[in-house]
Amino acid sequence: MTIIVFIFLLTGLASGFVAGLLGVGGGIIIVPVTYFILLQLGYGTEIVMHVAIASSLGVICFTSISSIRSHLKLKNTNLNIVKKWTLGIVLGSILGSLSASFISGETLVMIFIILAFMISMNMFFQQKPVVLNIDLPSSKIINFSISSLIGFFSSIIGIGGGSFSVPTLTMFSKKIHEAVGTSAVFGFLIALPGAITFAITGLEKEGLPLYSIGYINILIVLMISITSIFTAGYGARVSANINKILLRKIFAIFLLLTCASLIIEHFII
Repeated sequence: MTIIVFIFLLTGLASGFVAGLLGVGGGIIIVPVTYFILLQLGYGTEIVMHVAIASSLGVICFTSISSIRSHLKLKNTNLNIVKKWTLGIVLGSILGSLSASFISGETLVMIFIILAFMISMNMFFQQKPVVLNIDLPSSKIINFSISSLIGFFSSIIGIGGGSFSVPTLTMFSKKIHEAVGTSAVFGFLIALPGAITFAITGLEKEGLPLYSIGYINILIVLMISITSIFTAGYGARVSANINKILLRKIFAIFLLLTCASLIIEHFII
């Protein structure tokens, strides 16, 4: 148990720092770590991915607040974009969490693997952002569609949305620091409604770990949040003075190894 607590605390340190630094959302680390630990503790494959995703969103509720505060101080957050995308992000998050709640554990693992693989490929190979336009679309419908898709795909795999929103914002000519700072706000807007939805849909589920509210495990959320709330702000502060291209490549390799581990663990062994 001591080792498990240490791993969760370490996960909090790493996920918070990466979330603040790269704006990719700490969930991309939290979900696979939690998944593997719950499997080792003997919980059924039909619920471990749901608990990992839901608990990750619970952690992001706290981590994102620390990251948002730091980015606001650095004036990296575009509140005009936040206003335009909030409704779509929130509704997309709720729909994604509802969908994930009723998908089988095996299918949910495959969805995570596919999306994580796509994120890693984008991070590894993209040197410069592809620019589609000099600003966001003027159409409210297009903005709603983009933001709701970001919310949907983020909540369905338990991440803060930066993996999707940062590259999307840079395609609309937003500077990387502005994209990361704005995505920090989206992390909270995705995590809170998503976590609440998972808590409600998992209330009647049997076989969940102790101290769970629906699919959200309170102990896991607390253990990871204790450390992640500190490193998220630190990651945001050092983001302006570090070689992001190298870090993105390193993190992309980590994601690929994570995908391979999930495939081996869930579909081969």
